[in-house]
Amino acid sequence: MMTQFFSKFVKKTSIISAIGSSLMIVTISQAGGPPTGTKPPAAERQEDTSEPSSDRGKPVEVEPETTEPTRRQSPNIDRPPTQQSETTQPLPQFPEPAGRVTPIEGLITLRLINQTGAVIEYQVIGGRHRILGETSVVELSELPIPLTLTYQRSDGGLLIVRPRSISPTLLEIIFNPTEDFDLDTKSLNITGKGGVFLN
Repeated sequence: MMTQFFSKFVKKTSIISAIGSSLMIVTISQAGGPPTGTKPPAAERQEDTSEPSSDRGKPVEVEPETTEPTRRQSPNIDRPPTQQSETTQPLPQFPEPAGRVTPIEGLITLRLINQTGAVIEYQVIGGRHRILGETSVVELSELPIPLTLTYQRSDGGLLIVRPRSISPTLLEIIFNPTEDFDLDTKSLNITGKGGVFLN
């Protein structure tokens, strides 16, 4: 009696296990494709003939960073000289001295000669104003340099001034009338090195 019951129980268990396995295979095939170990039919296989994207799956090449800074070359290095680079800009022109004196112990003498026919007012900077008559001559001796002499005609006319070195320490200054504004000056400067300039 027990043997029959046990054999029936084993058969039922085998049937239940077989049904459970079939259900699992059906469930797996519906959820994710054919069961393990089976191959899909050849007719249903589709080969991917599309060309892969040039960017997909391709490793990106990263250039290594260099610790040495990029050297920037001067635009004139390793270039043949051009006509423009060979052309040099002219140097600034400074006025040439109108005369020159050589002081002795830092002192000179000025001789003023008025040939304008008009009164000239003049002053050595640091001194007092003076008058030079229409056709007068005056000497100013032992003047220390550098110095500046200012002058003007009392009637407002224009003056052309011609300095002339008579000796190393004596400078003659001749005043004449002019109508040319470009020749008119208002002062005479003597530098510490003895250069004479008109302004």
